[in-house]
Amino acid sequence: MKISQLGGEAALINLIRDKFGAVTNADLALAIGDDAALVRCGESYMIVTTDLLVEKTHFRMDINDAYLLGWKAVAVNISDVAAMGGTPTYSFVSIGLPDIEVSLVEKIYEGMYDVSNAFGSVIAGGDTVASECGIVINVTQLGTVEMDRAARRSGAKAGDAIIVTNTLGDSLAGLQLLLKFGMDEARRAGGSLVEKHLKPEPRVWEARAAVETGKVHSMMDLSDGLSADLAKLCEASGVGAKVFADKLPISEELHIASARMDADPVSLVAGGGEDYELLLTSAKKDAEKVINAIKSTGSNASVIGEIVDEKSVVLVSSDGVEQQMPDGWKHF
Repeated sequence: MKISQLGGEAALINLIRDKFGAVTNADLALAIGDDAALVRCGESYMIVTTDLLVEKTHFRMDINDAYLLGWKAVAVNISDVAAMGGTPTYSFVSIGLPDIEVSLVEKIYEGMYDVSNAFGSVIAGGDTVASECGIVINVTQLGTVEMDRAARRSGAKAGDAIIVTNTLGDSLAGLQLLLKFGMDEARRAGGSLVEKHLKPEPRVWEARAAVETGKVHSMMDLSDGLSADLAKLCEASGVGAKVFADKLPISEELHIASARMDADPVSLVAGGGEDYELLLTSAKKDAEKVINAIKSTGSNASVIGEIVDEKSVVLVSSDGVEQQMPDGWKHF
């Protein structure tokens, strides 16, 4: 049986967790199945996460930039730390490289250094190897979070408001512009969308502000798209969700790009990946408090739906018609 026949990434992760995953114990508070693992260290948790970027699978150098590649490689890991409500501390970078110009390698590491520095993290080690299949970057990111502030995917409750930060779908629109027009024309057609795809901003301060209210029930970052990631949160919490199409936060730039590419903006928002915004839930009565806390950091946040008992994730149109959410990113 191939991975795609098994059910894709989620099914593979479940198989690995069930057969080979560590059982939580006195020190390991959270293992496989969330944005990161949580390890008890004194009065707080150490957050541990890792992510892999493979050339021609996750990025193409003809529509990318070495500095931005380095930035993104670390940023997506810092985003996982944010998803747990924590602050990043140290990263360990393993990189596989063809025999490319040293200046390109320096640019990659400049991007890593700058995003680490921007969020208080440090590159503390790693490994370098030769690669015959393009550039491969694996980052293991550490962070820390207070025990009473650690966020998980598994805490959503029926009746909760579903909240997201800022606008969604911009990254996918940026990628589609890059694939359709190339770097220069894509930047002219939708510079902010291209920037969102190539240089994501981890929502560390927004997540910290949210968990410090004490009102967040569940949280994760949006890496595989609203549809796929909300389904993961619901599965972990044993609930379902309704998302209201007319509540989805869509940027004006996305509307313009959608018209140019003859694409449906709602589908880009629901099915698009790599936004690296936050997806969180709280009791409806506390949603405004959580949103205001996030807004105090300079970002926006909005309620897009509600958690329900029925274990399905549906999109509700403006006229009340329910349908399954569009597919998100699939790894296999």
